[in-house]
Amino acid sequence: MALNIQMPQLGLTMKEGLIAEWKKKVGDPVAKGDVIFSVENDKATVDVEAQGSGILAAITVEEMVTVPVGTVVGLIAAAGEKIEAETAKVQAAQPGKADAPAASAAPVAPVKAVPLADHRSSADPSAVPAATTPAKAAALQQKTPPADGFVLASPLARQTAEALGINLAEIRGTGPEGAVVGRDLLRAEPASLPAYEKPKVPEKAASEITQPLAEDGKVIRLSKIQMISAERLTESWKTIPQFTLYDEAEAEAILELAAEFKQKGEPVSLTVILAKLLAHAAAAHPLVNGSWLGEGKVMSYSKVNVNIAMDTPEGLVVPVLRDCGGRGFKALGADMKALAEKAKTKSLSPRDYEGGTITLSNLGMFGIKRFRAIVNPPQTAIIAVGAISERLAPGEEELESYRAIEYSITADHRVVDGAYAARFMATLKSLIEDPFLLLL
Repeated sequence: MALNIQMPQLGLTMKEGLIAEWKKKVGDPVAKGDVIFSVENDKATVDVEAQGSGILAAITVEEMVTVPVGTVVGLIAAAGEKIEAETAKVQAAQPGKADAPAASAAPVAPVKAVPLADHRSSADPSAVPAATTPAKAAALQQKTPPADGFVLASPLARQTAEALGINLAEIRGTGPEGAVVGRDLLRAEPASLPAYEKPKVPEKAASEITQPLAEDGKVIRLSKIQMISAERLTESWKTIPQFTLYDEAEAEAILELAAEFKQKGEPVSLTVILAKLLAHAAAAHPLVNGSWLGEGKVMSYSKVNVNIAMDTPEGLVVPVLRDCGGRGFKALGADMKALAEKAKTKSLSPRDYEGGTITLSNLGMFGIKRFRAIVNPPQTAIIAVGAISERLAPGEEELESYRAIEYSITADHRVVDGAYAARFMATLKSLIEDPFLLLL
């Protein structure tokens, strides 16, 4: 019996996922445990393994389409088993029915049928796909507009075409059953694309534009991670009353400590040292390590789990370095190394992102001296760290140089006020300048 392939729930808060890539094609053999497709959610890109063996009989959700958790995205069947098209389409439209066998209706095609797509009503006879033939395959590649004006296209392709003014009927589709998908718009011949027209601007707003819009360019699709990050930070900026305080501290002690760990071959970076120091500072000022609950209530967390901002080709990721106050430098360094490697290989799991209570963003490696970060909701504060720089100070006989580090805190004013945040910053400064205070 056919086995449904579902959109998995990769985290407790995940409600939908995007099919980033199908690793198998319809007709390919599949063994239990094989990676068959990858999913992007609001946390990461995750490979999904097959839960059974057989042949990939159908793909009901194409790449770059977002569907709710539980939606059937494909079917695995035994070699030679026939799949019922209407059953497959009904299953694809009804999330949450995992591992349900396909019903025994009139057979449509053997396992080698083309991918299925739910694009028309079941009352429409043309919606039932038949076995692929050379004539039909050739017809699907033609650009001739359909007689009824309907063009089979993915939601992404339809949305992009509408935004750009592209006639979908003139685009050669490469998706299931010849559907136009997002990638087809990127490969479209210049003749298929409309002449660029500048957007019409209302008269009252025209005077606000100081320079003409550029007449060339291309639409760039953000990754799922980047889109979710944009949404969360926009929400943060609009809904959280944020303020920022800046300070600097002498960095000689933490630099010597980092050099000592490096000499011993321990993966304890400056970021790890700062994460532990800010955890101890937060323990002394617990409201910084909390969340606004509303109705005059604040959650103050017992452990300090630090989200570490990391730059990747897919965008910003912020995995969690756990219990930075209760664990030693070496243990934290080992965890940080593992998280960095997983971020580089795009193998961070949903759990790697969960449970953070405060965020640390370090741009010092880029030479940025200081900056203001945006609060990562639902947290209260984010610490932004800049580069090490040389300073001069009066000595006994002449000016003496020393190394300093600049940092800032951006905090939710509903939870902490300026004076409270300033006391936290003073505690952090004392720990940076003398990390051996942790031993007291």
